[in-house]
Amino acid sequence: MVETNSELRRINRMQQQQKKKRLHKILAVLLIVVCVIAAVVIVAALFSGDSYKDEKSFKAYASSFFKEIDETKDVGSSKELVEYGAPLSTAMEYPVVGQEVTDTYIDGIVKEMRTKFADAHKKATDKDKIAMLMDYDTYKSDMGSVGVVFSQEQRAEKERKMETVSSDVYTYNFSSENGRPLTAIQIFNPGYRTFCSQYMTKYFKDKYSDKLVKGYEKALADSEENFNKFVLTKKGVKFYFDAGTVLNADEGTVSAQISYKDLKGTIRDQIATRAIDPSKPMVALTYDDGPLPATSNRILDCLEKYGVVATFFELGQNVSIYPEVVKREAELGMEIGSHSWSHPNLKKLSDKKVKSQIDKTNNALKKACGQPSSVFRPPYGNSSKAVEKYANAPVVLWSVDTLDWKSRKAKSVIKVVKGVKNLDGRVILMHSIYKSTAEATEKLVPWLLDSGYQLVTVSELLQYKYNETPKNGKLYGYGYFYTNK
Repeated sequence: MVETNSELRRINRMQQQQKKKRLHKILAVLLIVVCVIAAVVIVAALFSGDSYKDEKSFKAYASSFFKEIDETKDVGSSKELVEYGAPLSTAMEYPVVGQEVTDTYIDGIVKEMRTKFADAHKKATDKDKIAMLMDYDTYKSDMGSVGVVFSQEQRAEKERKMETVSSDVYTYNFSSENGRPLTAIQIFNPGYRTFCSQYMTKYFKDKYSDKLVKGYEKALADSEENFNKFVLTKKGVKFYFDAGTVLNADEGTVSAQISYKDLKGTIRDQIATRAIDPSKPMVALTYDDGPLPATSNRILDCLEKYGVVATFFELGQNVSIYPEVVKREAELGMEIGSHSWSHPNLKKLSDKKVKSQIDKTNNALKKACGQPSSVFRPPYGNSSKAVEKYANAPVVLWSVDTLDWKSRKAKSVIKVVKGVKNLDGRVILMHSIYKSTAEATEKLVPWLLDSGYQLVTVSELLQYKYNETPKNGKLYGYGYFYTNK
């Protein structure tokens, strides 16, 4: 009996131990499940779209934003720039299309947006939480272009939630061939806004009559302020309208596409070529005495950024030292002129020496960029019969002298140009060897464009503003370039 009772107790103990083990396993599993659920809840709360609290959670917040919309990405690869800060954080996704000129331009856009974001919130404190978020779409067309659309939001934290305080769309079209930005005048024929106004007014009335906002007609009117946000796609041109301008604000930014078939006669057959509207004001920026890499390239950077051109009257001796700058000028579509070899007063030279000054410079230009000068400007504006005989190009002076060589101040240069009441048809003289002139150019180019001027070469100015086919050896002097003459 004793043995039997002992054996029973042993068996009972073993059974109890096994039950405890099973219970421990069950408890362990339950604990793991609870921990997982808790972790999921914590992570969800931490990484939700409501807000963020540190660098790690902001990266998750940015990732969530990038995935919110199924964007169109026909071209290139994506690059992300995510920076956490207090109070300002930035999350930007943008394309690398694989075309150096285009990618450089896009890098500039990203840099400019970041700068504007920081400047707009200089008064923000550590108690604030503000984020700029940006993603993009890319489109490749059969018209020889790449379209990029940036969608930007700025959000600020209110009651532990991030709320959108502003949203904007920015559109760009680039040439597939040379990577340079394409302007509306290079894409559309004159008067395209008239067609777009009629088409879009009917489109929105027919399709969204119940969502149209009061005053929507203004956003669809035939005016210079409208139909400037667009990209070319495979099927047509996609136009964008800011939130609340056409449809109810809660619809956000609205887009509508017009097919190439419907646009026939309104869109140009060869969109990437330069186009000039003779009915609109135009001005020619000219630069003497270069090239000089530091300042010439800074000027070229500005011209390239805005997709405009100028005329450079180069000294042959500088061309021979810095041929790569002249090559870049040619690649960007600038007009390249001669300013003699060494900047002498040609009036005081013999015919033979005048010819030598011109010929040596043309040889240097041919070697640098494959072409001689298309226009000639004599040093000091001193022309002569010998100059006109041997120039082998139109002899072009100027009608607005900025005196940049004298002031060496950007403000003074800008003041001279802005002080001219009407710049239409004028030729502006500057020099590409001064830092102050490069700085002035960076201010003047956007100002001229905003003022409605087309920036053209001197040859284009002669052709389109004065109906003059430029003639070799003809002097176009100080009094020539006035539309009111």
